Amino acid sequence: MKTYEPKNIRNVALLGHQGSGKTSLLESIAFIAGLTKKKGTVEEGNTISDYLKEEKNHKISYKNSLVPVEYQDYKYNFIDTPGLFDFGVEVDGALRAARIALIVIDATKGIEAGTKKAYRYVRERSIPAIIVVTKMDKQNINYDKALEDVRNVLGKRVVPFTWPIGRKEDFEGFVNAIDETARIYNGKECVDAPVWEEKLPKLKVLHEKIVESVAEIDDALTERFLMEEPIELHEIKDSLRMGIKTGQLVPMICVSSQKDVGIHSLLRIIAEYMPSVADNRQPFGENTAQFEIQERRVARDELLSAIIFKTDIDPFVGKINYVMVRSGVLRKGMTINNPRQGTKDTIANLYYLRGKEQIETDEISAGDIGIITKTNSLKTGDTICDEKDSFVYNSIDPIAPTIYYALVVKDKKDEAKIGDALKKMCLEDLSITTERNPETKQLVLGCQGSNHLEYIIEKLRNVYGVNVDIEPAKISYRETIKGRVEAEGRYVKQSGGSGQYGIVQMRFEPSDEEEPSFTEEIYGGAVPGGYIPAVEKGFREACLTGVLKGYPVVNIKATLYDGKYHPVDSSELAFKMAAIMSFKEALPKARPVLLEPIMRVRVSAPNEFIGDIIGDINKRRGVVEGMEVLDNEQVIIAQVPQAELATYILDLNALTQAQASFTMAFSCYQEVPSHLVDKIK
Repeated sequence: MKTYEPKNIRNVALLGHQGSGKTSLLESIAFIAGLTKKKGTVEEGNTISDYLKEEKNHKISYKNSLVPVEYQDYKYNFIDTPGLFDFGVEVDGALRAARIALIVIDATKGIEAGTKKAYRYVRERSIPAIIVVTKMDKQNINYDKALEDVRNVLGKRVVPFTWPIGRKEDFEGFVNAIDETARIYNGKECVDAPVWEEKLPKLKVLHEKIVESVAEIDDALTERFLMEEPIELHEIKDSLRMGIKTGQLVPMICVSSQKDVGIHSLLRIIAEYMPSVADNRQPFGENTAQFEIQERRVARDELLSAIIFKTDIDPFVGKINYVMVRSGVLRKGMTINNPRQGTKDTIANLYYLRGKEQIETDEISAGDIGIITKTNSLKTGDTICDEKDSFVYNSIDPIAPTIYYALVVKDKKDEAKIGDALKKMCLEDLSITTERNPETKQLVLGCQGSNHLEYIIEKLRNVYGVNVDIEPAKISYRETIKGRVEAEGRYVKQSGGSGQYGIVQMRFEPSDEEEPSFTEEIYGGAVPGGYIPAVEKGFREACLTGVLKGYPVVNIKATLYDGKYHPVDSSELAFKMAAIMSFKEALPKARPVLLEPIMRVRVSAPNEFIGDIIGDINKRRGVVEGMEVLDNEQVIIAQVPQAELATYILDLNALTQAQASFTMAFSCYQEVPSHLVDKIK
C-alpha cells in the first residue's frame, strides 16, 4: 500500500442503526475498488469487517473494523462501527480518528433510533456527514417520504444529491441533482445517461432545492438567487463544499449495496465534497515540557504527533494499538516518547489493517491510520511523539457503566484466569469496569447494557476459556443511629490461669461525619492511657457489622467516659472486647436505621419523552432536582436510590425507543423507608 499525501486521504466512519446496512455497504465499496472479487454477506459471515467469532455467530458488529480502500488516487480509511447502542465507546474512538461520517439509513425502515443517535454524535463533534440511504432495491420503498422524514427529523440542512430511477428490484440508477445527469446500472457498473423527459420536472425541483440551500449559506449568492440571476455550476459546487465542510449542509444519496448502484458516486462525493485530513482544523495539543498549547500541521515535514484511539488484545499477536498520525511520519524502528505514560519505546512493527488482514509498512504518514504491535506500554488515549519532544492531545475519557452484574466463575480452576482476562478486556474497552467488592465478596462487572454483557460473557468463554454465570450485584447498604445512648461493656475472666479484665462505659450518638469518630473523656486514670487505643480499635471493628442487617455503621460518634481496670489482669484485648460489647449493647437502643446509596442521575432525552421519564423516576422513589436544555434535548437531574437502577438502562431504552442516555454517580446515603427494610437481605 503506497503512501498518500494528506490532501488525498479521507478518514470515514460508518454510523447508523443496527442492521441499516453499514457492513454490506463497505463490502460493496471494497468490491468496486477491486479489493475483493466477490462480496461477502453478513448472513454468510464472510465480510471483511465482521471477522470475530461472536460477530459471525450473531450477525452483528461488536467492534470497530478498519478497512482502507485505494480508489482513483485517493485513500479512504473506512471505520465500520457497531450499530448497537451498548457500544458507544467504539463510535467515540472511531470519531477521534475519522472526520467524515456516513450515516447509513435502511430505506425500508427510514429514520430509526440509531439514526438520530448517530446524527447527534456528528453534530456534537462538528463532523461533516453524508446521509446514505441503502437497500433501494428492496420492497416498500418511498424515497419521497424518506427525504421528508429525514428533513423533518434531522433538519432542513439535508440536501438531496441524488434521486432514484426505478423501484424495488427495478432500481437501476439515479439522477444527479447537481450535475443534472443520470447514472444507470448496466449490469456491471453505473454509466452516464441522459435524463429522460418524465424525470426533468423532478430534477428541476431538486436542483432548485440545492441552489436555494447554497444561497442561504453564501451571502455572495443570496442576492443573485433572489434576483433570479443564473448561478454557475462551479459556484454551486464551491458553495456546497463550504457548506458541507462546515456542517451547514448534509448531502443525501441513495444506493444499493447488492447491485453496487451509487457506490462510484458515493466515493466521488466523498473525494470532491468532503474534507481531506489536510482540510481539517489543525490539531492543537499541549507541550508538557514548555507548558504551552501548540499547533501541529497535518504534514509530513512536521514533528511527529499521533494518537492511540483504540487498543485490541489478540491472543496470538498480543497488544494491537490503532494509531492515527496527526502530524509528521511514524517510522518503523524509530524511538517514540509517550509523555502521558512517561515511557519511551521503539516501534518494532507497523501495519495497515484491513479487517483482520495486516499489511506491513515501513511508515505511516500524516493523516493516515494504521496499527502498532509489540509495544506494550501504549494504550487507548495515549499520544506518541518524537523521542525528544513532549506533546500530548486530550486523552479519551472512560465511559461510566450503566448496568452492573456480579460474575461467578463456574469452574474454580478458572479463578486464576479471569483476573487477567478482565484486565485485558478493560484495556480494549473503556466502557467496562471490574471490581472485587470487599463488602459483598462479589466480582462486579460494569458495562453498557444487555448486548454488551452478552458479548463480554461470550468473549470470556471463546477467547479466554473462562465460563461464568451472572447474578445481581449486591448493594452496599449502611447502618446508623438516630438516638443517643450510654452502655457498659464488661469483659472479665478471672477464673483459672491468667485473667482478662476490662470495663468501659461509652456514649454513642449521631455524627455529621460519615466515618465513625472516637473520643475520650477519662479522668483520674479510670482507664489507663495505654488501653484507650485498644478501646478505639474495638469500636471501629464493631462498626464494620451493624445490628440490623450486618452492614457497616456510619455517622456515629463514640465517647469513652469511664471504666475500670485491673493492675494484673487487664490487657489490650480485654478493653478491645469490652468496647465491642458496649457497642452491641447500645446500638439496638439507639434507634438504628438502614441507609441506602443514592445516585445522582443525569438523563438526556428528546423533549417528547421528558414527561414519561419524570413519571418513571418518581415511581423509582427518585426526586427530580432540576433540568437543563442541551441542543434539542433536555437533561433531567435527579436523586434516585441505587436499588431502583439495577436495570434502568434497559427500561429507559424501552421507554424512549433507545433515544435517551444517562449517567449516574454516587451522591449520598439516605434512610431506607421503613416498609422496605424487611425486604432487604
